[in-house]
Amino acid sequence: MSVRLLELSRAEAGGRGAAGAICLLPVGSLEQHGEHLPVGTDSLLVEAVALRGAALARPDVLVAPTVWTGLSPHHVRLGLTVTLEPELLLELMRAIVRGLRGWFPLVVIVNGHGGNRGWLEALGLAEECLVVSYWELVEPSALRELFPADLGSIGHAGQAETSAMLALEPGLVGVTRDAAFEPIVKENDAFRLPDMGASGVLGDPSTASASNGELFLAAAALGLAEYLDSLSSHHRAKEIRP
Repeated sequence: MSVRLLELSRAEAGGRGAAGAICLLPVGSLEQHGEHLPVGTDSLLVEAVALRGAALARPDVLVAPTVWTGLSPHHVRLGLTVTLEPELLLELMRAIVRGLRGWFPLVVIVNGHGGNRGWLEALGLAEECLVVSYWELVEPSALRELFPADLGSIGHAGQAETSAMLALEPGLVGVTRDAAFEPIVKENDAFRLPDMGASGVLGDPSTASASNGELFLAAAALGLAEYLDSLSSHHRAKEIRP
C-alpha cells in the first residue's frame, strides 16, 4: 500500500482519509549547498525522512508532495537560490494545509530547512496543524556522536547533511575533500550566522560518511514514526475545520 499521496486515486485517498489516515507535508528549500551538494538537498532529505517515517509508523500515514521552496534570503548572495517572502510562504502553506484538511483529520508539516522553522511553527499555531523539523527528532547526544566535527549541529552542507546525502544519493555528492567551509564553533549556532560566511557551507563536509548518514536518516525516520505513534487516537480522529 503506497504512502505517496500523489500515487493514489481520489477514491483511495478519500477512503484512507475517512478512515483516519494522517497526512505528512514535507517542506524543503531550493538553495545553494556549497560546491558539493545539490541545490535540492533539503527537499530530498526531508522527503526521504517523511517516506521512511510513514512506512514505519503504526497508524496509516500518507505523504503529500514536497513543497520545494521556502525562506532562504540568507543564501541569495551565493547564487542558485529560490526564496519566498515570509507572507507568501505563509499564504502558500495555509492554502495547502486547508486543502489537505478537507481530506485528512490531521496534517503534520515535516520541515527540512532551518530558515522555515519559526514561520512554520507560527503557521501551525494559527492553523491547528502540527509542525516538526526532522533533525530535531534525533537525540542531541546521538547527533554529537555521529557528527563530532560539527559538534552535533545539522549545519549547512557540512558533516551531517553531506553524510545524509552520501547515504541517500551518493551520485549527487561532489568532491568534499577540498570543499571550502566555515567551521562550527561552540559559541555559534549554525542558524544564527546571518550571512553563511564566505563559503556558504557551515560545518566540515570532508569528514562526512555514508554510514553515519544512514544512521542519522534511520534515527530521524524512527523518531518521526514514534512521534506519529504518540498522537492519541482522539487527536487523529478529530476533524479540524479551517
